[in-house]
Amino acid sequence: MHVNLKQWSAWSPTVETESEWKSWAVDPVLLPEKGSPKLPFIPAIRRRRMSKLARMIMQVVFSFKDVIDLSEVNSVFASHHGELDTTLELTDLLINEDLFSPQKFSHSVHNTTSGLFSIEVGNREAATALSGGEASFCYGFLEAMTMQYRFPQQKTLLVVADESVPACFEEYGRTPKFPYAAAFLLSGDNNQGDYRLKLSLNPCTMQELTAEQTLKFPQALLFLRWLLSTEKRFTLFHHRQSWTWEKLFG
Repeated sequence: MHVNLKQWSAWSPTVETESEWKSWAVDPVLLPEKGSPKLPFIPAIRRRRMSKLARMIMQVVFSFKDVIDLSEVNSVFASHHGELDTTLELTDLLINEDLFSPQKFSHSVHNTTSGLFSIEVGNREAATALSGGEASFCYGFLEAMTMQYRFPQQKTLLVVADESVPACFEEYGRTPKFPYAAAFLLSGDNNQGDYRLKLSLNPCTMQELTAEQTLKFPQALLFLRWLLSTEKRFTLFHHRQSWTWEKLFG
């Protein structure tokens, strides 16, 4: 399967610009657990209603506004945990038999940011929200490629994001350790400067199964690190499945 990656954007506390991400890719380190984009381009009345996850997603999505009409793209929003902070807040209220607002509840679902995005930019195109556990990036990328093949005349926006996992989950070794969001703009066009990528899916070999990765960083950021490197191939493993990307040019 082939696809063109036209542009990318990423955000995490202290690392926001392209040059900062290139520096991080050379020497990746764990980033701060706290932080949130300011979003000056979104009116305050709507900005106040957004969670930290939604703010991160809006930050990376709106970085494309000068190169594409965001109202015309198809979109895939992938997240391991979704609106985790909001869900935990509501769970505590239920345990304590307190009341909580319908707005909080409506903003706790997995497709919250997909809806906020469509409202903010007036987008009525095809959209998917999904979770694939720790492999949410892999399944999100596959979904975005499928959408691109189905609608070849349109571009597809893939957004992957998660908040840092709260302290109560630390004993389970859950990731990510810090909040992040990454966006990738896919296209069927072959233009100079694009990354032309090939994705291959195969069952893991026995050797690969025994060496299956324990990832220190989110898949999306490991993919971005590879994208910025001179390496030609990159492989991720998840539940006996290998995902291998290859740069054909770019």
